[in-house]
Amino acid sequence: MSKWVSPIEKRNFLKWFIQHQQLKRLEARKVIEYILSNFHILEKVSFTEKIILKGRTIVISSMNSDEPGFLFYVNQQKTEEVSKALGDLMMNPYENVYIVFHFSGKMLNHRYLSLVENPVFENIKQYERFQKYEKEADVLIEKIMLEKEIEMIKKQIDDALDQMDSELFGRLTARLNELNKQQNG
Repeated sequence: MSKWVSPIEKRNFLKWFIQHQQLKRLEARKVIEYILSNFHILEKVSFTEKIILKGRTIVISSMNSDEPGFLFYVNQQKTEEVSKALGDLMMNPYENVYIVFHFSGKMLNHRYLSLVENPVFENIKQYERFQKYEKEADVLIEKIMLEKEIEMIKKQIDDALDQMDSELFGRLTARLNELNKQQNG
């Protein structure tokens, strides 16, 4: 996960979330408040849309979501116990924490979307960058190949002049003129 978000932005969203969303599990609020009160944990928080099984992931849902109210994943184990999540946060404050939120309208919420790591969007951007690089590389390769062909034709023209082969000289100069037009046009 690579998207950097300032702790202030994270704090502002978390405060907004607990003020504007009614949580399915009221104890989940304690986890959010604990994160808010510990800046070093807040720095390690990343918002995501998928559960990271090899890390620590907290899933919190509001009342208007069909998802479970609270889940905590750590070391590929799942629990609904808020106390285990709080204990783990207290015992391992410097490890990364991923949070998944489920609430109505989250995909239209600019606060949330500016924080969440979206691998699909990142993959699309990466694909577009690679497409651009591919086009630039193709243009560069064509340019180099054209320059090499012009260089080779010039050498062949010199050889034709040395051998006094006017027919070959005529064909090669015609080809050189075509290549020069290609290069300049």
